[in-house]
Amino acid sequence: MFEKFSVIRLQEDTRLSSFDCGNKDLNNFLLGDAKDYMKRLLSVTYLIKDGEKIVGYFSLSNDKISVPDSDKSTWRKLRKVFPHSKHRSDYPSVKIGRFGIDLKYQRLNIGSKILDFIKSLFLDNNRTGCSFVTVDALNSALPFYIKNGFLPLNKENKFNSTNNTLTLFYDLSKLL
Repeated sequence: MFEKFSVIRLQEDTRLSSFDCGNKDLNNFLLGDAKDYMKRLLSVTYLIKDGEKIVGYFSLSNDKISVPDSDKSTWRKLRKVFPHSKHRSDYPSVKIGRFGIDLKYQRLNIGSKILDFIKSLFLDNNRTGCSFVTVDALNSALPFYIKNGFLPLNKENKFNSTNNTLTLFYDLSKLL
């Protein structure tokens, strides 16, 4: 992935060192909840490491994009990607549930490289059908995801008032 970094799938016996990405919720997820999510089969977490230091992490889970999730204009554009005979009421995707980069490694383009790595996972070694990558992006992270090709699923930019996020998607067929 990167010359000096390694990508490691979190395991029950993985020792987690300190991690601070500047967001308490993201820090607490990695250090306190990620293994429980793994045990309950809710998500899989991957660590990006520089030797023993955790540079960043991301968690993935299954998702789908369906008619109620998007506005009519976006839904029509999504369906155009598929032949008419393959039209469905929903399409498989993978959700980036959590994503954090340690403060010492931010602003070095590592986050964008990790997003490219995630996209490649579902093109090069896709074990199930997956057409899109989704993320419920925090307001502060919107520019990062937009810069990396993600688009709002709903053109009305409806923020989830519970957690102040906006659902974005990336169409993996753009990379084919």
